Amino acid sequence: MFSKALFKQSCKANGVMWSIITAAVCFMLACVMLISGSGNIADVKNAVEDTIIVETINSQMEKQALTFYDRANVGAKYFDNSFVLEFKNEYQGNISKANEYQTKTDAWIASMPKVSDYEDLTQYQAAMLAWKANAPAYDENSVEKYHIYLVSQWLEAAPKQSDYSLTEDYQKAVAAWMEQKPTAAYSTYVYVTKDLITNVYTNAVSDVQAYALKLAKEIDETNDENSQAYKELMASMLFSINPGNQFSEIYEQYEAGSTPTQDYDVTSLVTNITASDLVKWSNNQEASDVQAYINSTERNEYRNERTQYSTPILIAGNLTSESTKATMITLLKDYGVDEAKYDSFGYTYESVKHMCKTSIVSFQARYDYEISLIDRSSYDSDEAYEAAVASTIAKLKSDLTDGLLDSLPKDVSDAIEEIGRMDLYGLIVGSIFFKMAGLLLPIIYIIMASNNLVSGQVDSGSMAYVLSTSTKRQQVTFTQACYLISSLFAMIVCTTITSCICFAFIDHANTSLTYGKLILLNLGAFLTLFAISGINFLTSCWFDRNKRSMAIGGGFSMFFLVATMLGLFGSQVIPSVVRLDALNYFNYFSIISLFDSVSILDGTYTFIWKLAILLAIGAVGYVVGAIRFKKKDLPL
Repeated sequence: MFSKALFKQSCKANGVMWSIITAAVCFMLACVMLISGSGNIADVKNAVEDTIIVETINSQMEKQALTFYDRANVGAKYFDNSFVLEFKNEYQGNISKANEYQTKTDAWIASMPKVSDYEDLTQYQAAMLAWKANAPAYDENSVEKYHIYLVSQWLEAAPKQSDYSLTEDYQKAVAAWMEQKPTAAYSTYVYVTKDLITNVYTNAVSDVQAYALKLAKEIDETNDENSQAYKELMASMLFSINPGNQFSEIYEQYEAGSTPTQDYDVTSLVTNITASDLVKWSNNQEASDVQAYINSTERNEYRNERTQYSTPILIAGNLTSESTKATMITLLKDYGVDEAKYDSFGYTYESVKHMCKTSIVSFQARYDYEISLIDRSSYDSDEAYEAAVASTIAKLKSDLTDGLLDSLPKDVSDAIEEIGRMDLYGLIVGSIFFKMAGLLLPIIYIIMASNNLVSGQVDSGSMAYVLSTSTKRQQVTFTQACYLISSLFAMIVCTTITSCICFAFIDHANTSLTYGKLILLNLGAFLTLFAISGINFLTSCWFDRNKRSMAIGGGFSMFFLVATMLGLFGSQVIPSVVRLDALNYFNYFSIISLFDSVSILDGTYTFIWKLAILLAIGAVGYVVGAIRFKKKDLPL
């Protein structure tokens, strides 16, 4: 079956061409691997990837800042409303008792002795002492204590006729004094302000905590007081208020001396509860004056100022903590981000705080301006107006927190992100060289050698001389096939050695390519060349004329290569920004597409059955070619 002499003859006839092409392919491979692996491509890719990562992190931090700022404002306003509500509850819980006691004090005041009823001053003074001794009894731990105290103060401030020269002036003074007579409503207000204000404050804080728990349960019904979602919501709402210095330790932990020096202002809430509000509460109606103050520009500015100070501290401290840093590194490890690289991004406490502060201030400034442009009168209902405000807020948040990719058209941002994630070195070596550029010269060798081995000799007449000896046709086809396959195998062995040596001189950190994958790429290239050589061997055995064999076999081979080149620009390995999807159809007309370099680089096993098809194509080509050559009539 095997002719040693014929094999030597084939080696001698094609050896120079094989050597030149093999050397050229190895040289090109070395240049491609060493130049593309020198760092320039990796630097560009890393720069794009780092830009995407930093912009994405910045965007998320700014969104987090605005989210916490919004929660802080919601929490502060909710606290204000809850504080007034709890004040109202305490007031309504004591007003009945105050009214009852006022009835007693009014009767007592009405029984106060008059000077005109007594003949001399001594009798009057004795009557007054007796009258004061009969003052209504009061409970020391109730509103009664404050009412009798206020009444006593009021009585002592009564105008004396001797202080006025004119009766008219005295009567006016008495009228003014009577208007200042303490009421049950005012006494209750003083009682709540003096004795129950701590309860009011504590209950208001509890109301905010309950509201935070409600929001947490809306996110996930399983959330409770121990859940992270609740703790985050509660802290973001109450951090600026800092009730009872509850968060002072966190303030100092994040930034020494950052604890607010002034307590959250509830005094203004108390002082803006008017007599009109007290009357309405007494009649189970809603207060209007204090509610107007809560919604006023003055109070809104106070809450904004308070939250603008505290929110950046909370966000910066949380985002630069060791636990958050470790979480971020874990999430970004697939992008090659380790602790050193993350530190190089410069996310220090001060930088994050400044970023959050800037984002919040910018949002508030634009919010005030944009809201001023919305004309309430142009909307038919409160719902429509509130919807317009909500839409404006959403747009502002988007404008201020969108990262680089968010601000670009979707196709462009996707392309940039794709480039950042792409293994450019693997693309150049695997998909461009081994699957395309590196096949060009070997395919030329296959076309030339396969035709020289059979059809060229038939066309020149030398085949008749070979067959005139004891050499059989089966020996010819088997020997020539062995030569062609072994020469291709030797060529791939050389490229494998070259690629492994070159790969040792580049930085492996910037590519997913490994020695194992590199060997598989060489194997894939060999089986691709094996399939093409089978086709060319078939045409060489089929036709007697060398030009026909070369035209058909070589034509198909070059068509496959050109189709692969065109199809490459439509395949998924090319960034979408330069990809022409229509060209992907060329991949369906080329057997080289069965060389799935992407699967090899990704570490999947899809390439196995595709390489098996290439092996089958080559084997069929060699077998059918040998059978055809054995049975056909050769020209004399």
